[in-house]
Amino acid sequence: MSLKKIKGILKSIKSTRISIKLTVIYAVMFSLVLLLLNASILFGVKYYLYNQANKQIEDMQTIMSNKLSSQNGQADLESKELFSDVPPRESISIRIVDEYGKILNSTSGFDNRFKLPNDNGKKLKNNARHQEDKERHLVYKNVQVQNKSFGTVLMQIVKDMHNEYDFMKILFAVMAVADFIGIIAAIILGYMVGKRMLKPIDYITKTAENISINNLKERIEVKGPDDELKVLANTFNKMIDRLQDAFNRQTQFVSDASHELRTPIAVIQGYANLLDRWGKDDRTALEKSIYGIKLEAGNMANLIEKLLFLAKGESGQKVVEKKEFYLNELIDEVVKESMLIEESHKITNSSNVKVKILADYKMIKQLLRIFIENSLKFTPEEGTIDISSEANGKEVKISVRDNGIGIPKDEIEKIFDRFYTVDKSRSKELGGTGIGLSIAKWIVNMHQGTIDVESQEGKWTKITVTFKL
Repeated sequence: MSLKKIKGILKSIKSTRISIKLTVIYAVMFSLVLLLLNASILFGVKYYLYNQANKQIEDMQTIMSNKLSSQNGQADLESKELFSDVPPRESISIRIVDEYGKILNSTSGFDNRFKLPNDNGKKLKNNARHQEDKERHLVYKNVQVQNKSFGTVLMQIVKDMHNEYDFMKILFAVMAVADFIGIIAAIILGYMVGKRMLKPIDYITKTAENISINNLKERIEVKGPDDELKVLANTFNKMIDRLQDAFNRQTQFVSDASHELRTPIAVIQGYANLLDRWGKDDRTALEKSIYGIKLEAGNMANLIEKLLFLAKGESGQKVVEKKEFYLNELIDEVVKESMLIEESHKITNSSNVKVKILADYKMIKQLLRIFIENSLKFTPEEGTIDISSEANGKEVKISVRDNGIGIPKDEIEKIFDRFYTVDKSRSKELGGTGIGLSIAKWIVNMHQGTIDVESQEGKWTKITVTFKL
């Protein structure tokens, strides 16, 4: 067989249906088990038959020895009555041979064509021995007998296993037929059972083909026991749930982003039209339009930058570069920068424990800036914003507290959702997009931290971030 044909056979085997592969494997394994079982049975039957033959020879030896010993070595070894106790139906034959190999006497059924070893003059073994000659299967034993007339002679007791081997041939034929029927039945039943067991896979395949972007509501229902196929179906359903959730979030994200960008674009278009009509001659309109365009362009740039940050983060393209640094030094730096930029609010640092953490320096700084900027937007002038940190043996907590307008209790859980703002009119006025806290939440999650929000509407808000040391 050529290499090309072998490759073709292997390729066809690989492309065969799983149910057929399982059927072939099942049939091969079943055939091997039957082969081993039948071989064991045949070997056991053969062992039993030979063991019975040896016992028959031993019994005959005992009978003949007792008979000859009772005559004190004076028995007539040539007498026809010598073998009167030999049962004719047990296929046992006896002959007596002198030291020269001459046959002195034998039973009527003894076949002189038997070529048995003559052990006369040698040390005899107690066990019977086997001999096979073409279709003849014999079990024999040589026994030395002392006789006054002939001296030391050899009594050969032979058991012909012809009937036993006929029985074994019939047993082998019956087993072969039973094995053939069993293998055919195994192939048919194996194929039926395999096809039935793998039927849920066909259902899973058809369901998967029906699932698309426009149809993510389809789910797989597998009835029956909690086996591997049901686990596979449940895993597949969970995957579709995650895909649907991701698709819904992406759709919502695009919708919200489009909505947020539509407003500044409309404003810029409005100012551009204003410039086109009166800006060339009216300096007030010119300055107002330029200011408005710059403001909205800045808001758009800020929004796009935040959107890109979240997009890279969710796609795994945002690299978190962790290194060890002193957190207290970072907090001091942020506090000083915030005090220089913002003079209308009191920015304090009530406690700042010296502790070293393993984190992304730039991201933690961005996190603090988001919290501070959010507090500045919703805290009246001359209000206080306090940044503090405290640590124990296992974790460090960073808190940003302000005495601003606070957050309604039923909206605290929503503030980390994208584009969500508590006071929408004021957020627009202050340039808020509702993305900053989403970025903060993502940064905390990337550092395996937790974030808690406490607030009392109209009085204060406190955001606490916890990182493990």
